[in-house]
Amino acid sequence: MNRRHLVPAAALAAAALALTACAGGGDSPGTTTDTIRTTIDIPASFDPTLTQSLPDYVLARTSYDTLVRKDAGGLVPGLATEWTETPTQAVFTIRTDATCADGTAITPTIVKDSLEYFARPETGSIVVPQVFGPNTPVITADDAAGTVTIDLENPWPFLVTGLTIATTGIVCPAGLADPEALAAGTAEGSESGPYVLGSYEPGVRYEYTLREDYAAWPEWSTPVEGTPAATLEYVVSPDSTATANLVLGDQLDIAKIQAQTIERFDGMEGYDVAVNRFSDFYLLFNEREGSVFADESLRRAAAQAIDREMFESVTSLGTGEIATTLVSSETPCVPTENPTIPAHDPEAAASALEGVSIRLVGPTIAGPNGAGNEYLAEALRAAGAEVELTNTDVGTWVSTVFTEPGAWDVTMFADLNFLGSLVSPLTAFTGPQIFDGGGNVGGVVNPDAEAALAEALVATDADAQCAALNAAADALFERVDAFPLINDAFIYVQRPGFTVQMLGGALDDPIFRIAG
Repeated sequence: MNRRHLVPAAALAAAALALTACAGGGDSPGTTTDTIRTTIDIPASFDPTLTQSLPDYVLARTSYDTLVRKDAGGLVPGLATEWTETPTQAVFTIRTDATCADGTAITPTIVKDSLEYFARPETGSIVVPQVFGPNTPVITADDAAGTVTIDLENPWPFLVTGLTIATTGIVCPAGLADPEALAAGTAEGSESGPYVLGSYEPGVRYEYTLREDYAAWPEWSTPVEGTPAATLEYVVSPDSTATANLVLGDQLDIAKIQAQTIERFDGMEGYDVAVNRFSDFYLLFNEREGSVFADESLRRAAAQAIDREMFESVTSLGTGEIATTLVSSETPCVPTENPTIPAHDPEAAASALEGVSIRLVGPTIAGPNGAGNEYLAEALRAAGAEVELTNTDVGTWVSTVFTEPGAWDVTMFADLNFLGSLVSPLTAFTGPQIFDGGGNVGGVVNPDAEAALAEALVATDADAQCAALNAAADALFERVDAFPLINDAFIYVQRPGFTVQMLGGALDDPIFRIAG
């Protein structure tokens, strides 16, 4: 039977179409295959430390193992067999059977060197604040004891969870020795994970081969049935209609689709459509001098111009959820309602925004072809603002927002909450600015939010921590430093004979398997 379900917790380019149309026909459930063909957006880099958007994270996970992984019941061993932790330290015991793709044994020193490379400012990873918090980590290795120790100056109780993020995947010596080759995907032997990159056509397809010597699969507590693919082929397929056609035509096995194509699989025997809670969308304002949104009254007016239910309808077609904070309802500490979020008030918005020039930038993942960004621009224009919209690909969006502070006033921010905690988005509004090694994207200065977050980081009681995290978020909403919109959905369709799971809400860890 056809199944459509919500998973808890958590235009096809002509060349790609031609490629998959000629890709040797699909296998029906009763036949044998060792290949999984699935979809991906265009990645920016093969260096796991330089992840920017979801395709980068997925490819990083494909080739590079992390110390810890997420499961439905919590955290489970990855390259680390066990660990101990305090708010300022974690000690990991490294498994002894893991090797790099070139046969090099993965020792604690190799783990240390990789994590130091990830953490150093010169590498330029945007994920470091989520993993180590407001700290420069001190990492030591003891090869004799088989351990790696990470010490932090300031408390960061999310360190171990942060080390589940694919960006922290261990890069072997061959990759660290040649960062340019690592980024290009040509550093042979750099991989610590199950798959190595074989052939690829940039922007079209990326083919990975399972290592014959790989034996370091995570110790999942949730049953993961089926067989890993010997060949994992990622196909760039940005058009939802074409993607659905390819799945129905047995030319793709597992694919991301958009809400408007779900109904095509209704009544289709053996097809499974899974709606996963995914990206948190919110308005993030540039509050630096020179931006119109250095003015709190204009930030409030911009928020009042937006009908969040309309935004959800345009963007997610009923598969999303209206946000009550900066994370989804499946995240711990989330309130059921939040009166501190400005209500839709177009009259109040119009009284303040008439003639105001606004530069809005957003990624095209906000609905079909960025329809959500178009709605935001039109809502602001309806309030009298003069809006310059940059509705662009994820790579350009990331580059603009994170490296060009004078080029935008507000962004439709698409947050991937890999920590699964309210603390994750709070790091985008607190602490040092991104240009000073922190995670503060918009140059926000909010002492109340800073103080509440600091209280959360030292709280020893779960309820007290939740209260402090919500106080930090509310302090942002009261000054309209942030305006929550929705949590968008990630929708996978699987044809008969293939499965995918994202355990524990791990957005960057799809587990692909051939059933049977």
